[in-house]
Amino acid sequence: MKILVTGSDGFIGKELVKELKKLKHTVIEFDLSKGVNLLKETDLNALKGVETVIHLAAVIDERENLDLMREVNVEGTELLLEKCIKFKIKKFIYLSTVGVMGDITKQANELTSINPKTNYEKTKAEAEQKVNEFQEILPITIIRSALVLGPNKYWKQIINLVKKGFPLIGKGNNSFQIVYYKDLISLIIFCLDNKETENETLIIAEEKGKKLVGIYILIQKALGIEKKIRVVPVFLAKIYAFFSRNPLLRQEYINRLIRERNYSTEKIRNLGWLPKYSTEQAIKETI
Repeated sequence: MKILVTGSDGFIGKELVKELKKLKHTVIEFDLSKGVNLLKETDLNALKGVETVIHLAAVIDERENLDLMREVNVEGTELLLEKCIKFKIKKFIYLSTVGVMGDITKQANELTSINPKTNYEKTKAEAEQKVNEFQEILPITIIRSALVLGPNKYWKQIINLVKKGFPLIGKGNNSFQIVYYKDLISLIIFCLDNKETENETLIIAEEKGKKLVGIYILIQKALGIEKKIRVVPVFLAKIYAFFSRNPLLRQEYINRLIRERNYSTEKIRNLGWLPKYSTEQAIKETI
């Protein structure tokens, strides 16, 4: 089929485009780096003749201006949806985040209340609402992804900190369920021609999550490091973050690390999809 992918030059986008082309789909790569803008109506004429849209594009960096984040993540999504109706798109797949549920205290599923905390999460929750408003006239699928593990800048920085023996922030007893990027791409492709995923919201995460301390230990093991883990209390880490220039030690990143991440994958399992990679395999491959 003919598929348009927004955010096609992003980490997930690039890998998804490769897989779609391997499957002989015709792919329209739509990304700001390619000279096309989600906010320009004329650029969205690229939708002509397209059957499916996979919408990955978003501003995710909390340091960005909130107005820009909202303009791209919410208004850009709404404009794209309107153009999809005009060009009679047959399916719309939207990549969201489990972050729209905010801070959870027990296992969350697709029925858990929306309670976003950060600006990014708030704009993604608002965009989800826009997507759902179109479901009676356009078959849509919302994928709420757990934190994505893979060979990107974010995880490279984390792995380097572990390599240097940087202490674990907090006791690390919080659930830290993530998803390998290859599994996320696999689910997106699974949804392409699966009618049961239409007009549904789906959480994707690894099947059996680890504790944060377990992730740290697995990274150490994959690096061949055998050292006792040092621990620093959260409040001290936040004081240090106030003075540090390390981008991974900003307040929002510390909050991301200590957040409870425990998600039910029962819905996608019942639809017949299972993640292929264990946490151990994913970390080993990433390193």
